[in-house]
Amino acid sequence: MTSNVHSEILGCFHDITAEVVYHHIWNVPSNALLLHLPEPQRTLSGLQGYRRVRVVANCHIPPPLWMKLHDASVDWRDYYRKILKANSCGRILSLDNATMLSTGVPMPELAFREETDGDLWAMAFVTAGVEGNALRVGVDTGRHHRPIGTINTIVFSSCELTQAAMAASFITITEAKVVALEDLGIKSTYNPALQATGTGTDQIVVVSGKTAKCTYVSGHTKIGGLMARAVTAATKEAIAKRRKALNS
Repeated sequence: MTSNVHSEILGCFHDITAEVVYHHIWNVPSNALLLHLPEPQRTLSGLQGYRRVRVVANCHIPPPLWMKLHDASVDWRDYYRKILKANSCGRILSLDNATMLSTGVPMPELAFREETDGDLWAMAFVTAGVEGNALRVGVDTGRHHRPIGTINTIVFSSCELTQAAMAASFITITEAKVVALEDLGIKSTYNPALQATGTGTDQIVVVSGKTAKCTYVSGHTKIGGLMARAVTAATKEAIAKRRKALNS
């Protein structure tokens, strides 16, 4: 893991440093997005729940290793630890102060968008693969197609979000994702006559900010509207990047 490792800084946004680490996982080329926070901040993850962390990571799992995801003998925690240690920002990172996501989409296909209104801002980082298991939730039977797709959405807010506001933001973020899928006409891979609402493996992470305290997030709030616009735009761009890569 220490050889064939290099990184690229995508930028610094409101003191959040976005870094892509290129590496090898079990001798297979891969990459990961590390979003370094200036100090420990509160996050809510659909995978890991409510935590205070220093970094949010989105890790590419290349196709040759997909079956290992269900192999009980494989220690994925060791893989994630090595990614965190490979960061170029000089941070001491561990799974205790990180929130992790994984996806079959490589990070060069990442999209991000910021929306602002005065001092308020929201920023979304999205990877989106819809080619394999896009579905209409509650209608389609949950079974994997190949290749597997995932929409991972990481949202930052300038506002200090209460736990309730972070939970409510998941509704707004999900609705914004569905808007993107509807605008692009993404259909279910199980029944192409149906509009897809997502994939069977989508995940969300929300990161609280430090400014004005916010107790609720919805389409009726300014911060909710900013989150929604950022998510919709980033999701559309991520899907376009993924399609271009697959067709090239």
